[in-house]
Amino acid sequence: MTELGIQRFDRWKQEGVLKDYRFLFNWYVDVDTWDAMAVLSFPNYDAVARWKEIEKTSPGGLARDAIDIAWPFNTYSADLLAHDASDAPGDLSHPIYFVIAYDFPTATAFRDYAKNVIGPQSKALVREGLIAESSFFLNRYPGGKRWQGLAVFEFKDIDAFGRRDEVIAKAPPSALPAANPAREPVIAESIGH
Repeated sequence: MTELGIQRFDRWKQEGVLKDYRFLFNWYVDVDTWDAMAVLSFPNYDAVARWKEIEKTSPGGLARDAIDIAWPFNTYSADLLAHDASDAPGDLSHPIYFVIAYDFPTATAFRDYAKNVIGPQSKALVREGLIAESSFFLNRYPGGKRWQGLAVFEFKDIDAFGRRDEVIAKAPPSALPAANPAREPVIAESIGH
């Protein structure tokens, strides 16, 4: 993937099929999460239709030899709910990505949680200079899927990632809504680079 696979995705970006893409590889072997994830952004719905055609012969955008060793596990269609970025990201030569999948009963419940909890935490992480950016996605077709919402954080390095809990613990209490068992998320976390 890091050699020929990237060339394929670069070509699709140059052709306008993709607006952007990012590959994330998990640190750990874990059957409950992903080994690798491609986050693809499309410039418009025509490009999504073109991607659908590409997937007929290259599932997940993978070349035939890659499919022989790693079949795509799932494809999710999601909308970008929010994006936060640092004005001065600093050195990003060793970023760490932290991906959190949330399972909520409804899209509205995840939107509220993202606005009231994850968003303020993300802003605190940006303010402290730990993350370069964060993106929150809402699953467009959640029926039977493993998540309703997805958060992707780009930490500047391993030390910044190690300070995550310390900074989040300082988040103002007003940013954290009262516990409500009906709205508590089920969370699956993956760390990658």
